[in-house]
Amino acid sequence: MSDRQREAVRQKALAEIALLDTPPQPEFDALAKLAQRMLGTRMSSITLIDPERQWFKARCGPLAPETTRAGAFCPVVFETEAPLIVADARLDPRFAASQFVTGSPNIRYYAGVPVRITQANGDAVTIGTLCVLDDEPREPSATDVEILSDLACAAEALFEARMVALRAAEIAEDRRLMVEHLERERRQFKRAERMADMGSWRYDLERRSATWSDGVFAIHELPVSGGVPNGDLMSYIPELDRTTFLDAVRRTLDTGEPFELDADLVTARGHQRRVRCLGEIELSKGKPIALVGLIQDITERHRMEEKLQHLARTDDLTQLPNRAEFNRVLDARLRDAHATGAELAVMLIDLDGFKGVNDVMGHAAGDEVLRRVAEQLRAEYLSSFFPARLGGDEFAVLVPSTVSRAALDLLVQQLLRNLHIVADGLGQIANVTGTIGVAWSGAAARSRAEILRRADTALYEAKRTRKGTARTYHHVLDDRITA
Repeated sequence: MSDRQREAVRQKALAEIALLDTPPQPEFDALAKLAQRMLGTRMSSITLIDPERQWFKARCGPLAPETTRAGAFCPVVFETEAPLIVADARLDPRFAASQFVTGSPNIRYYAGVPVRITQANGDAVTIGTLCVLDDEPREPSATDVEILSDLACAAEALFEARMVALRAAEIAEDRRLMVEHLERERRQFKRAERMADMGSWRYDLERRSATWSDGVFAIHELPVSGGVPNGDLMSYIPELDRTTFLDAVRRTLDTGEPFELDADLVTARGHQRRVRCLGEIELSKGKPIALVGLIQDITERHRMEEKLQHLARTDDLTQLPNRAEFNRVLDARLRDAHATGAELAVMLIDLDGFKGVNDVMGHAAGDEVLRRVAEQLRAEYLSSFFPARLGGDEFAVLVPSTVSRAALDLLVQQLLRNLHIVADGLGQIANVTGTIGVAWSGAAARSRAEILRRADTALYEAKRTRKGTARTYHHVLDDRITA
């Protein structure tokens, strides 16, 4: 297929999803924000590419709503259908003269991956990108593309959901045309009321009483006929969020600035919901007389954001945290340990004999071994530990500072025994063991890179000596490995 034909296929798929020039949607905005936060950049976007321009379905940072394709970064990912990382655009001949580099938003660092949609025939077609950008150059991390690829999977799921919704909308439209005009309007009104999940409220400061719209009663699962439970308003909000809510109200009364916050709410029927509350002062002749605002049920949106975060931080096969999440937690624990003078340990685990399981018994048997290893790392006696799958047959475990060296030695021996796994399949049997390298933090190992290097050195020495054993790092190992 020629480049022109591939471009035509991509543009056809983009037109079918009907996303160009649509209003912002919270699920796409949440995904762009998550990419920006996880990679620590100033900008991020979910970008769609049409024949003449790139248009941002979601964007964070100083990005225009759309730009031309010429000189832009995302069209390169779109056309090559491959990830792209640019450490410093000023030094890259493809982009050094780009208007987006020499002028606003002054792009230096760029990392982007394709976002695809699966067509009815099963073909995956690239329609855009998920990317992060910064106005400062930076050294790419080994996990940047991995994190973006994981998030791109979530974006693709949203695109697929939209395709399903579009097809459902077409069916609904066909049916709608068959309904009489008056009935159609009545049903549309009720649907809109349900979809809003929102209500308005007003609290009279002098009378100390509230009035609610029907939507607020619906969110609380209370009958309108029962009236506002003025004497029990705060009981529906858990204590922690109740304190936050009351603090926000006091700040608004003291400063006159509106407030907006998210909080948990337990309905009259005992159902837990996540709500967004907005409030501001109502003035009469320059004097505060009431607080007025809105409350919206954002439970589903909150669940989606949590699911996206879970997808981005979790290894799909083992359901253990992935490498990016392990690195994030390790960095935080090292900072805490340094601040308190505590000491923690990292265990690196490499499976022995695992390749043979895949080669002889197949990947299904190999996947089962990895799941069994994950179960061992989640065992009760390791409940205070933080395990993760780094990739392939590599695992890591973060040991809390409450575990002593002597206690860890005993736990490591138990873990070695439990990691002895017999795999069977296709009439074959294979033994898999784990080799462990341990490193402790301290004055000389305050950084993630150093403690992982030490654990890896210990792991290498254990494998060299005898697989299925464990070694703890000490300085002699460095000399031995170097020699």
